[in-house]
Amino acid sequence: MAATIPLIELSALPEGRGRRICKAGLDLALFRIGDAIYAIEDSCPHGGGSLSNGKVQGTRVKCPVHGLTFGLDSCPSGGPTLEARRFAVHVEAGTVMLTADDPSPPGPQRPPPAE
Repeated sequence: MAATIPLIELSALPEGRGRRICKAGLDLALFRIGDAIYAIEDSCPHGGGSLSNGKVQGTRVKCPVHGLTFGLDSCPSGGPTLEARRFAVHVEAGTVMLTADDPSPPGPQRPPPAE
């Protein structure tokens, strides 16, 4: 079973904007879009811009340095060789958790329905 690392309270993650989180030696950009939570590497693979500061457009984020866009979900959009690394996250007891071993499978990770 994979280890999980708490990242941030779901309530502290802004809707439709990025949030930079540094944990477990990783520099992550987290995004909350509707019911979906996305986690990608914060550094743009092209110019090193902070993707957490990029403009969110649907399930894409635009690098604030060079304007390249990257898919937050399974659809690469930065170009054939440029893709931001995605990480598996889930919500557990109101906290966004990182799955510590591998990048995420395709698609968003959705929090459980409110009780």
